Amino acid sequence: SIEMKTMKYIIIIMGAFAQCTLLAQEVNFRGLDNTKHLIGIQSGVDYGSYYGVSYGYVWRNRLTPIVIGTEFTVPFGNNLVDDWKSRTSLQAELWHYNGFSVSARLSSTFRRYNSDLATMLNVGSDFTLNIGYVKPKWSVVALANFDKPIVTHIENKLLKEYYPDIKDGWYDESGGNYKFGVRGQISYKSWNTFVKVGKQFGKNFEDNPTIPFFAEVMVQRRL
Repeated sequence: SIEMKTMKYIIIIMGAFAQCTLLAQEVNFRGLDNTKHLIGIQSGVDYGSYYGVSYGYVWRNRLTPIVIGTEFTVPFGNNLVDDWKSRTSLQAELWHYNGFSVSARLSSTFRRYNSDLATMLNVGSDFTLNIGYVKPKWSVVALANFDKPIVTHIENKLLKEYYPDIKDGWYDESGGNYKFGVRGQISYKSWNTFVKVGKQFGKNFEDNPTIPFFAEVMVQRRL
């Protein structure tokens, strides 16, 4: 049916779309000191090459610092406003003992994808858990991430020529992606450098991305 063909198309495209960029503002919770602001630039490969900027505000309270972060990334290419991804996140350290640390991040995501076939705007969420050894000047952690597209608005273009009865509008999205990797970090004065690499899987661990690996470098300034 037209509806099923539309959903199949969305799932295929959003499966790739959801891969573009991995995480938001990176944080070393043992090296914050009196830091109030985190400003970063990043570049990487994740189903395509991309670059972006990120910002984090350190909110201090009685329990644990919470970093309120935002980022904006675009793929390398000519039309920067066609495809983009923005993310807003909250992250905090849940537990630490000596150098061992567990932190978590919850994010909301907005993604836009434009092609000759259709333009899509997606709203989603993701959750990341970091577990590892964290010192003020360096850290090594294992990360696990789940990226969940929730709802997608599709405006059909060329696709209407093949399926005239196809409908524009909002569609539920039942897919998702798991990502597992490692992140290393070193500091020099007020600068941090983060490097992460890993592998990604489809929600059912069977419909995996064609390019299953990701890598990213972020340079960050603490203010």
